[in-house]
Amino acid sequence: MIKSTPSASNSLPRNGTVFFLLIAITASALALNGLGHSLPPAQWWAFLSSAKISTPSEALVYYGLLPRIVVALVAGFALGLGGTVFQQVLDNQLAEPGLLGVSSGAGLALAASLLYAPPLWRSGPEVVALAGAGLALMVVLGVAFGRGMASNTLILAGVVVNLYCGALYSLLVLFNHDFLTDLLRWQAGSLQQSDWRGLTMLLPQVAVISGAVFLMQRPLTLLSLGDGTAKTLGVSSTTMKIVALACASMLAAFVTANFGIIGFIGLAAPALARTLWPNNNTRLLRSAVTGAVLLLLADQLVRLLSQYAGDIPVGAAAGLLTGPLLVALALRNRKASLPHHDIAPIQSSIKIRSTAQLTGILAVLLIAVTIMAFFVGQSQMGWQVATLSDMEPAVNWRLPRVLASVGAGACLAISGFILQRSLRNPLASPDLLGIGHGAGLGLAFAIILLPAASIWSKFAVASVGAVFVLGLVVLLSWRNAFHPERTLLIGVGLGSTMNSLLVLVLAGGGPKAAALLSWFAGSTGGVSLDEALAVSVVAILTLISGVLCHRWLELSSLGDPTATSLGVPMKASRALVLVTASIATAAATIVIGPLSFIGLMVPHLAKMIGFRRVADSLVGCALLGGLLMVFCDWLGRNLIWPWPMSPGLLAAFIGGPLLLWLIHRNERR
Repeated sequence: MIKSTPSASNSLPRNGTVFFLLIAITASALALNGLGHSLPPAQWWAFLSSAKISTPSEALVYYGLLPRIVVALVAGFALGLGGTVFQQVLDNQLAEPGLLGVSSGAGLALAASLLYAPPLWRSGPEVVALAGAGLALMVVLGVAFGRGMASNTLILAGVVVNLYCGALYSLLVLFNHDFLTDLLRWQAGSLQQSDWRGLTMLLPQVAVISGAVFLMQRPLTLLSLGDGTAKTLGVSSTTMKIVALACASMLAAFVTANFGIIGFIGLAAPALARTLWPNNNTRLLRSAVTGAVLLLLADQLVRLLSQYAGDIPVGAAAGLLTGPLLVALALRNRKASLPHHDIAPIQSSIKIRSTAQLTGILAVLLIAVTIMAFFVGQSQMGWQVATLSDMEPAVNWRLPRVLASVGAGACLAISGFILQRSLRNPLASPDLLGIGHGAGLGLAFAIILLPAASIWSKFAVASVGAVFVLGLVVLLSWRNAFHPERTLLIGVGLGSTMNSLLVLVLAGGGPKAAALLSWFAGSTGGVSLDEALAVSVVAILTLISGVLCHRWLELSSLGDPTATSLGVPMKASRALVLVTASIATAAATIVIGPLSFIGLMVPHLAKMIGFRRVADSLVGCALLGGLLMVFCDWLGRNLIWPWPMSPGLLAAFIGGPLLLWLIHRNERR
């Protein structure tokens, strides 16, 4: 027994090294194949030994293919290293370099400069992108600055800033699509090179920051033991978190500024390295090298496929590669349930005497805003209040939007709370499981391939996409007893695959793809009364199901072993609440489109304003989600009438600053 233990413990690292070498050999073979296709191998020695470029083939290799290969390695190294720093500092396997708004801040800065300050764009888009990324990071750190800079506080602040910048960017693209077409391609990410300038800019930046990160390896290891333990060992957790996150964000910002948004490498590389080499002291280096190999493999596959399918951005294709990889890692990983971590340490920032009083206030506000949204609005005659003679148009045009807003907002908020509670992760949200992306992908194919089909046919195809993804999540998670970490990785993997396909459609779909932007931003403009009633009924049934399962949700947050010892059937209960949340998400997404902010942030907002117990929180989330959606929908159709604005974007505009203020107020207190 004593001799078998080391053998068993070393078998996984050895197998992991073999698997990694297979990936590296495959990526290298594809790269050499690309070089050989452009320049025969027999001419390689003459090419390397010559100081001149004498043929077009040699020019293509020297100025195009070789820089592309090296750039992929350097960018992947930076993203993999940044991803593992984020996950280690924030103690969350879903953390990645774009979490603190770096990528969205860079995109917003580029879009704004292109529209409103063209001289800044002409002087250097890389500088503009770095400035936007740096400003977003400063906002996050400023909001979260407080006692110890708690990881969940940083995560929440980063997600809010990320969504806020993303909403602003989407708004600019929505109203200026023809001017920002190139930015859509930049958003998809590309490593194509025409010279060595991109590498000469990126390499020294990555080298300096990577060296600083490797010097922090010991403090980062101590920080992963907990803030208290790190402090007793001489490490200032606040200073260490700021410096480490700043370095990791700079690595992501350098890559984003030069080559666009390349997603999921920073998420998948640490996950793959952690699975291949568990309990390894060289996690930083191994994650960075894994990121380099993964991005090289993805880019070479893109280069190969581009010969048959046209130009494919590597940022989107990376999700196609890493998505199935994350699912495979989730199915392979058999470690036990992680200990419980409080998913929302932020305390109430508003003093309310009782939960009943808070619920009553929200209910009254929801009724008042609903009445206002039904009776008050703009028309050709200006602001008007509907009278009895106006009831028919108000019922036909306003009532479906109001009901759909209430129902969809409640569905998404309840789903977000259920997922965050049952999966024990503050980043869990309805769109995390890929259901919304599945519905969106189905609708995208329907609009592009079946442009003459009726709206009902298109929504039917969207429903098929949502049900397909839901079935995959349930089927794959059932085999693993719906283990929280593995279920999240499965959802993220499927979601990344669907999202990558959506980005490809938007980048290459032309005018038809532009028609999808309004739906992706969230819209109630084309909702019928039947659809509105259906999503409202689903919201009510979801709320009832959640309240009936409140004991399971309450105990599951204590961890699987504790909940099981208290009589909770974890596999069956988690399957039930997951299916419930997924159905509610699918219903809301199909009716009004994917809305990230409601499902992700409303549960945290409910926590901060005073809701504690599960049953009360479910009701509070439903009221808050419906209230925010109805108000944003009313504001969106009246603010710049007759041009409607997306309620999803306005929800991020209104709810984002409010949530940031509550987070900052709590940290200061």
